[in-house]
Amino acid sequence: MKPLAMHASDIPDRTALIQGDRRWSWGELYTEAGAIATVLQTDYGIKAGAIVATIAENDASHVFLLHALFLLGAIAAPLNIRLTAVEREHQLALLGPDLLVHSEAAATAAAQSSRQSGSVDPAVPVRGEYAVSCRVADLLSAAAQCRGKHVLPETAFDASAPCSILFTSGTTTCIKAVMHTWRNHHASAYGSAGNLGVYPDDNWLCIIPLYHIGGLAIVTRSLFYGTAMTIRQGFDAREICADLQRAHVTLLSIVPTMLRRLLDCADDFSRQRLPALRAVLLGGASATEDLWKNAHSQGLPVLGTYGLTESCSQVVTASPDDVALMAGTAGRPIRGAVVRITDDAGQGLAAGNSGEIWVRGPMVANGYFRNRELSERQFTGGWLRTGDIGMFDHDGLLHVSGRADEVIITGGENVHPYEIEQVLLGIEGLRDAAVTGLEDEEWGMKIAAAIVVSDGTDIGRVETRCREKLAGYKIPRFWKIVNVIPRTASGKIIREQIRKFFRP
Repeated sequence: MKPLAMHASDIPDRTALIQGDRRWSWGELYTEAGAIATVLQTDYGIKAGAIVATIAENDASHVFLLHALFLLGAIAAPLNIRLTAVEREHQLALLGPDLLVHSEAAATAAAQSSRQSGSVDPAVPVRGEYAVSCRVADLLSAAAQCRGKHVLPETAFDASAPCSILFTSGTTTCIKAVMHTWRNHHASAYGSAGNLGVYPDDNWLCIIPLYHIGGLAIVTRSLFYGTAMTIRQGFDAREICADLQRAHVTLLSIVPTMLRRLLDCADDFSRQRLPALRAVLLGGASATEDLWKNAHSQGLPVLGTYGLTESCSQVVTASPDDVALMAGTAGRPIRGAVVRITDDAGQGLAAGNSGEIWVRGPMVANGYFRNRELSERQFTGGWLRTGDIGMFDHDGLLHVSGRADEVIITGGENVHPYEIEQVLLGIEGLRDAAVTGLEDEEWGMKIAAAIVVSDGTDIGRVETRCREKLAGYKIPRFWKIVNVIPRTASGKIIREQIRKFFRP
């Protein structure tokens, strides 16, 4: 029996999904998803193995749709709602989905980006090269007519079957799509539970978009655990603090920029006001020492984590039992995950040495969708070469410092942007910062920094503070004050866009 049907039978009245003041039990979620699955099967011919792309916001209806696809054995492929028409067309061309389901807002945004980019293809094709499409609202309307009347053939749960395709977060120019099986998702959920624990009253707040593995993993983990999730669209720190209290949230996944904004609401975002909150998973990008200290001063159980789209999210996570010990680290590998640090030749390195992070385990996908060449390069002998740089300390805790391809070589010296960014973010008056390398004939590369500052902050003072903590060759030579640092949904800096700030 598939997990949703099992929960509808065994724990029909337990809360499964929350949005605002509305709650759905597992029985109600099964009813909603089953009705949508019936329409998809009857009206659109969707069956096991079909690829269905979705372009929609974080909303209960999107969760219903995902569960409907899971019931059918179809493959869900949530797409980034913020992409331009051209970017989306590239992804659709790779996927070749059998159906594209989009929200009204997504269709409007897509049409606008299509006009701005000059794309001749409609951003959400009605019928054409890629797919038949339909609106979420129309799908829900049709499903309402058969709610409670659906009859779906009960098929055995096949752990080896694919269930999702997600595109990686996009800090490189190469389009990479990862196909996950149910075994991958289950191993991820099982491993995560070993580090975080699972309780019947758990409720995981999902702020991260469902097109990101950090968001989709909350859906699948809650499904395997039989616990609740709260879905939220958009990021408003005050409203999120209210959600945390109102919905009795126990688990929260965020990135450092979100944590900073939540801590600005310190009166609301504290252990005293949120006694049910047992773990705040902080991932996606590195956090400063000051940010960790600020969070822990509020008594908040902020835990580091490290994961990838290729591994169904977490492969390393800290434990709520050792918050103080693990502060500033990603924690320890989850059950089933094997993580090692390697040199350039792929040989393992001892604790205290920095190198590339390699991962293997049942939560790791087999490769990239329809890209054999890249798969063979990144997946070697059962290992995933992540391209990330890290180090295990002597307590077995992982420290992640960034990506190998982001290292700046200036005058023969290797400099990682992360090190400089940590110094910049510790300077009073700097709200955010990103560092990159610019090509230079004499030095190979020169260091440039884009910064977001408070009123009255002087670049000269920032440079002076940098000289107190950084060697001369690590001091940025070019500066740019910007309104916002471009980041992916997971909080990673988009370096190519940073470099554009310095182009004539």
